[in-house]
Amino acid sequence: MSIIPDFLIAVLAAWLGATVLTRAATARAARVFVLLTLLFALWGTFRVVFNLTSSQQVRDAVSTAEAAVAALLPAALLHIVLASIEERRWSARERAALIGAYGFGMGAGYLSVSDRARPLAIRAPNRELLGLPGEVVGWTWIGIRAVIIGLAVWWAWRVWLVGRESVRRRQLSAMFAAVGCSAAGGMLTILLAQLRGPIWVGTTIMALGLALAAYSVLVQRVFLSPDVARRSFLYSVVTGLVTAGYIALLLGIERVSRAVLDVQSPLVTALALVLTIAWFDPVRLRFRTWMDRRLGSGDISYSQLLRAMGDELVTSQRPDRAIHTALAQMCSTLGVRSATVEDSGGRLLARYGDQGHRHATQLSLPLRAGERECGTLSVGPKLSWLPYTPVEKEILSHAAAYIAASLQLAERQAEQASALQELTREREALRSRETTLAEALVHVETPPASNTLSVWALGPLRVERNGETIRRWGGAKAGTRQAEAVFAFLFDRGERGVAKDEFLEVIWPDVPLDRADLAFHRTLGGLRRMLEPDIRHGSEATAITYHNDRYRLDRSAVGYSDVAVFQERIATASRLDDPAEAITMLEEARSLYRGDYLDDCPFYGDSLYVEERRALLRGRYIDVLLALGERYEKREDHAAAAAAYREALQTAHDDCPRADDGLARLGLPI
Repeated sequence: MSIIPDFLIAVLAAWLGATVLTRAATARAARVFVLLTLLFALWGTFRVVFNLTSSQQVRDAVSTAEAAVAALLPAALLHIVLASIEERRWSARERAALIGAYGFGMGAGYLSVSDRARPLAIRAPNRELLGLPGEVVGWTWIGIRAVIIGLAVWWAWRVWLVGRESVRRRQLSAMFAAVGCSAAGGMLTILLAQLRGPIWVGTTIMALGLALAAYSVLVQRVFLSPDVARRSFLYSVVTGLVTAGYIALLLGIERVSRAVLDVQSPLVTALALVLTIAWFDPVRLRFRTWMDRRLGSGDISYSQLLRAMGDELVTSQRPDRAIHTALAQMCSTLGVRSATVEDSGGRLLARYGDQGHRHATQLSLPLRAGERECGTLSVGPKLSWLPYTPVEKEILSHAAAYIAASLQLAERQAEQASALQELTREREALRSRETTLAEALVHVETPPASNTLSVWALGPLRVERNGETIRRWGGAKAGTRQAEAVFAFLFDRGERGVAKDEFLEVIWPDVPLDRADLAFHRTLGGLRRMLEPDIRHGSEATAITYHNDRYRLDRSAVGYSDVAVFQERIATASRLDDPAEAITMLEEARSLYRGDYLDDCPFYGDSLYVEERRALLRGRYIDVLLALGERYEKREDHAAAAAAYREALQTAHDDCPRADDGLARLGLPI
């Protein structure tokens, strides 16, 4: 009997904390709520383990941890009251009370952990402190916690009394009930633990307090919007039941198989794990579609749009529905009696205040999104009947701009959702042809000589064909920056080739896999048609080949490469005996180096894959400059030698000892 409330506290606290953390972690009150539920979850878990374990060593460890966590719970309860109920800025007294609560909690936790043989208790053996008897110290600690918990209940009650708006009043009522129940259960647990009474009575009341907190979060939407709260609750319950059912089914099948087959190895579990990995993604997609129909009122296109933007239907609310919360918060903060939001046609979109009586409008603010006016924000008088100050009017203007932007975004999302639905149908039709297209694009033939390219990669990438610079790399449906990055990747890799996953990682890192794969093949097709404009079908393409799961740029497609010429000039200079001819070769190599390798290439120029060769070529260029400096130095051409040494220093970012030594030999400052 005594373990059930502790288990419920641990489960409810963990569930509530995880729900709020994943859905509304940006709000300050939500973060404090997560801290409170974490402490409750740890406290309940430690108590469950203490009652179930037979190891004395484990009991001692969890008892120590429980005492440390319990010391912080009253302060966390006071913190959540101030964070979630108080709308105004905290007073100095409230901040001091919160700091003191945490200070006493951490101090008591340290004393409890440092000497478990003498806890802070009213019965011996107990701890003496500052010359005070242990019984007095124990009652003092109980009194401090009672004061902290009493402050939490008092401030929650005080704010509930002045709550005006009906929705806020219901939220405050639910929160006050949860705080009061948790506070009563906490104090009763503290006293019963000291008097050695039935602690389960207090923990049961605390579990009821957490149940009321769950009601506040999921029904009264203290931290979540109405849609998000409803979807989160249903999604958590359904997915939890499905997961639990699946695990129970596996355990049952495993047990039956062992009894029937008399095999002790987990054969069925291993096969089930393999099937789960294989089926997880398609089952997940179908399950999410089914859940979208149940949780999103059948608006599948809207859920697809949210995921395309990197959001989730279960954690997102529609922009037009957010104006209710914004309107209530604004009016509550400014003390406004009533306010309404209407669209350009006069249709009521949101209202705050007395539903049965509409006050005269004192301010009417147009809702403008860009050059377009999409409605009106009408604000009634203040509770004080005083006129609005310039600062308050500015806040109302910001509110009107926010509401207008929300309405415009909602309209655009509806349009994009409809377009995405049409695009999804087209993608399904295209998917059956995608494999055939990919296979047709990988056949290899020798490209015509007239299509050879001249590539300058030492510095900004420049590619010419027949004397004309290529400026558009992709086709009508392929991004030119992405196609240029694909070409640069293939050019850099040469015979080693590039795997498709490497392209996706560098060029489409944040795009879902199916969309990235389609974008890659579309870009590759556009690049092939750019390299070979005379081909009619993808099967005729030969400039980019595909073999052993890697794409390669055919060597015959590039007729000139400044990188190849640069390295050839360096090799030739090292073989020449004539110093003048060697300098000529080195100067030619020097003139080819216009900057870092593929310096401005989109996507690929900023990736890690290019850094190794970029550093290698930069080092070769520094070697060229040092060789020129030394050869000019031997010819006593000090100006040319100094220029080469200084350029080497600049290229090496002032970390080139040989250049420093050369300038020192010339008697020049570094």
